Amino acid sequence: MHVKRILPLLALAAGGLVSAIGTVGAVEKDPAVRHQLEVETTEGKVRVRLIVENHGETTIYVPREVAVEDELTGRRFDVRDAKGTPLDYTGRMVKRSALTAADYQAVDPHTMHVNTIDITPTYAFKQGRNSYEIRYDGPYLADVAKLDAVSHSPAAPVKFSFGK
Repeated sequence: MHVKRILPLLALAAGGLVSAIGTVGAVEKDPAVRHQLEVETTEGKVRVRLIVENHGETTIYVPREVAVEDELTGRRFDVRDAKGTPLDYTGRMVKRSALTAADYQAVDPHTMHVNTIDITPTYAFKQGRNSYEIRYDGPYLADVAKLDAVSHSPAAPVKFSFGK
């Protein structure tokens, strides 16, 4: 969904929501594009909310899989345990050719785009309550006609706890 930048984010339910609000500036490369992660760990699930903000004057394009889908088809997030060991990706793997323009979602100037993905079945979370960290590299295109000119605006890492 697109939301005008001037509208405030809706208040989020208190249970298990973790985000890196306020620390993103340390990792963003293009101040016009900002990726942010929020993690909610309620009801036995790990839901990742990806927020893409386009503060620029032109449309940007982000991968549709994380922008609109509710299921991953490959390791899109870097999820690690408290020791820094990457969690195995256990979700559906789809072998595909190079991305085309149809694989990108437009984010208009001065808007934000939000999508939530349940990653519980796609990463090998350990039994019991454990600490994790999730990262996202934030790939995007400034011009969908130039598919080889991928820019990155990494989201700040988010630490969270989860137990099965």
